[in-house]
Amino acid sequence: MPPATLTELIETTAARRPGAPSLPGVTWAEAAASVRRIAGGLARQGIGPGDRVALFLPNRPGLLLLLLALARRGACAVLLNTRFRAAELGPLLARAQPCAIAVARDFAAVDAAAVLADVPAAQRASLRLAIGVDGLGASEVAGLPALPLGALADGAEAPDAAAPDADCLTFTTSGTTAGPKLVLHRQRGIARHAQDVAARIGTDAPGAAFLAAVPLCGTFGLAAAMAALAGGAAIHPMERFDAAEADALIRGAGITHLVGGDDMLLMLAAAAQAPFAPFAFTGFANFHGKADRVMAESARLNLAARGVYGSSEAQALFALQDPAGPHAATGGGTPASAEAAFRIAEDGTLLLRGPSLFDRYLGDAEATARARTADGWFVSGDLATAQPDGGFAFATRAGDALRLGGFLVAPEEIEAFLLAQPGVMAAQVVAHEGRAVAFVIAGDGYDEAAVMAACTARLARFKVPARIVALEAFPMVDGPNGRKVQRAKLREMAGG
Repeated sequence: MPPATLTELIETTAARRPGAPSLPGVTWAEAAASVRRIAGGLARQGIGPGDRVALFLPNRPGLLLLLLALARRGACAVLLNTRFRAAELGPLLARAQPCAIAVARDFAAVDAAAVLADVPAAQRASLRLAIGVDGLGASEVAGLPALPLGALADGAEAPDAAAPDADCLTFTTSGTTAGPKLVLHRQRGIARHAQDVAARIGTDAPGAAFLAAVPLCGTFGLAAAMAALAGGAAIHPMERFDAAEADALIRGAGITHLVGGDDMLLMLAAAAQAPFAPFAFTGFANFHGKADRVMAESARLNLAARGVYGSSEAQALFALQDPAGPHAATGGGTPASAEAAFRIAEDGTLLLRGPSLFDRYLGDAEATARARTADGWFVSGDLATAQPDGGFAFATRAGDALRLGGFLVAPEEIEAFLLAQPGVMAAQVVAHEGRAVAFVIAGDGYDEAAVMAACTARLARFKVPARIVALEAFPMVDGPNGRKVQRAKLREMAGG
């Protein structure tokens, strides 16, 4: 039987590849032993089945070890973005009711203690312990006793209390449409998806190594990291993405697997002066409409880039494109799991099924019920089209689709045309009063009149923007899977 818990997942990998590298300077056998000892420390602190622990951490080895140790205890990790501040953190803590929170007190980018202290006392009342995933000793964080992770690992191992149906972890939705939700997954779904993706992208190949440059608090980063774990690939976390550092790490550590948004990959490409040793897999999300540029740089650098699809509810890498196929640059593809399926409703909405899907929205039964059809399909909220090879192509979020001249139009259609015009570095299109309004980042050679003339000459009349607005930068929001454009803010600006 394949592993159905995270304990079984890491123990299987450790038994298969005991001496192979897992995290920097650690073998898989050593990583599994650390997880067992940390679980013992959690048990001594009274943390066990049914408890929740918030992880407010950057990408570092301790995050993954603690996540696996919580699973071994039958406890649930609440993954929180380190870009969150008190106004975002407080409501999530109040809803999740964690008994402890893990912080990195030596992470220069975030003063975790100050952020936590700024959360109203009533919203963090469930907390009784802080865990320092850092090199510092015992202390206090926002009035909580703080134990270093090393102290938890300095003792007896805990017996395995993991269960396939135990609550495993929550992702936080970005909140760019409705309010943020805590998306809860069970251990079976996380473990099974990790194995399915590992088999699809080849993290079980000898010498495979994954660069964890995307935040592990989000599904994009975590699903890929769990696939690396399932396959036995080495995992190299980056606390903050820096293109020059990533370039050096790729070459020095022999990185073969990577995921990232189009903007991140283009930053890496700008720092890379020479091709890399051929990658096995780079999965990318076309957050900013730069897929064609990504594919060109992928060919130059040997990144083996291809479009992927996922969500917090379905997990990232739910579907992947064929790297040699005609749709490699498009988000979507065929499901990673042989037991997963999709269908496209009459209105274009993408519906999903499969073992990777979430269990529920924590504390929100109404939203959970709305997210599924009567016959059990998850309503993704995305629009998609079927591809001839049996896969699907992501078009846009349903809420972002434009109703123009009586037609439903994906903004990416117009954005792609604008990006092909001289001087247009980036483009976003929203609707206002039934007309398209375009926002662009202009570079050398940009001529607004010439771009508008090209639109008028070559686009259907209902797709031609009523106006084009040049901005220095788009309004952005920091989500757990990367930075995204605030289309809602652009819609406000279009009406201004």
